Amino acid sequence: MAVLSAEDIAFWEENGYVVVRNAVPLENCKAAEQAVWNFLEMDADDPESWYPNLPRRGIMVEIYQHQALWDNRQYPRVHQAFSQIWETEKLWVSFDRGSMNPPERPGYEFKGPYLHWDMSLDMPVRLRVQGVLYLTDTPANQGAFTCIPGFHRKLENWLENLPPDADPRKVVREEPGAKPIAGKAGDLIIWHSALPHGSRPNSSDQPRMVQYITMSPTGENSEEARQKRITGWRERLTGLGKHQKEKEHHQGKTAELTPLGRKLLGLDRWVN
Repeated sequence: MAVLSAEDIAFWEENGYVVVRNAVPLENCKAAEQAVWNFLEMDADDPESWYPNLPRRGIMVEIYQHQALWDNRQYPRVHQAFSQIWETEKLWVSFDRGSMNPPERPGYEFKGPYLHWDMSLDMPVRLRVQGVLYLTDTPANQGAFTCIPGFHRKLENWLENLPPDADPRKVVREEPGAKPIAGKAGDLIIWHSALPHGSRPNSSDQPRMVQYITMSPTGENSEEARQKRITGWRERLTGLGKHQKEKEHHQGKTAELTPLGRKLLGLDRWVN
């Protein structure tokens, strides 16, 4: 069953992002949110715990293999949305992490990430997508995901017109048109990687809690890649290509997978 309407697809093509409403149930959001708090060893109801004496390096949380995160990755509505964008169901899901962006206060200022790209700027632009799932209601001022809508359609021309000595990754931070995208718990924002994007300072009184999720066509033709993913899941290694034995490897439990989850991992192959 289609998750994205024809209007949603048109909006995606024009703006380079789309919001999938109610992508996962609220109970999934609450479980993933609590997993992030537990990983951080912080208390959601104790704001003082959000600002440890040894400051965090940023807003990212290196949790990758928890059951609650996998429950969101393998939720059918999430897969269906990515399938419509890629025009194929045969996808692998990323081993991505969580994030906790606390409110700014004296002694704590937002450290980024500001507008940036997670891709090469070698042209031409190719389809690559990313996603962020709101685990709690997230107004625009609560450090919401921020992007410049439509920039994927003008990126190549914009790069060509920069001065020869300009660094596009620095220049883009001052580019006008950045828009925070508010959402409810369970909403999934999928964006084209050619959009400059980032987070923003949190001026509310609650932290922004999210889980990053994306999917892309499988690499099933590479048995090495498939086995590396299976090992990462089974051994609870860090994601994003790092494959390190950290906290979850030593303290966690390997996540249980649904039939869909087994395919999104690569444990089972998609049938032609």
